Amino acid sequence: MTTTARLNRRVVLLGLSGAATSGCGYLLYPGRRGRTGGRIDIPVLIIDLLWLLPGVLPGAICLIVDFVSGCIYEGGGRRATSSAPSAHDSRTATVEVVLDGAVVATGEVAPDRKADLRWSAAVDEAALRARAQVRVVTADGAVAQARVGALV
Repeated sequence: MTTTARLNRRVVLLGLSGAATSGCGYLLYPGRRGRTGGRIDIPVLIIDLLWLLPGVLPGAICLIVDFVSGCIYEGGGRRATSSAPSAHDSRTATVEVVLDGAVVATGEVAPDRKADLRWSAAVDEAALRARAQVRVVTADGAVAQARVGALV
């Protein structure tokens, strides 16, 4: 095999590999990146499988990239909830804002919701940023705590 033929063969293989990655769901649907499961998008799967025709390498690259990135999974559906979380939901956590050892605000927060804080006293924002801590206690007793200044 001549040097030119080897070079041409490498260029063709490199081109096929590049074309394979551009024909997969990773570039077609960048908003899907990071998904971990769901229904497989059949057109994306077919495109990936068609890349097996020119060679195993391009098809395998497409399938691996799409499954690892999560771009092969369908989207667009709304997340259904049976009902709004109740205040007594076991996943609800208690939130406290502590300034200089005194609790100045309390509230509850459910997963994927904002906390609704009730302030017991007017507090200076600069003092909150400098010295206050936020404490979150779950129903099972787990505690997370952070300085307000580190959060804002």
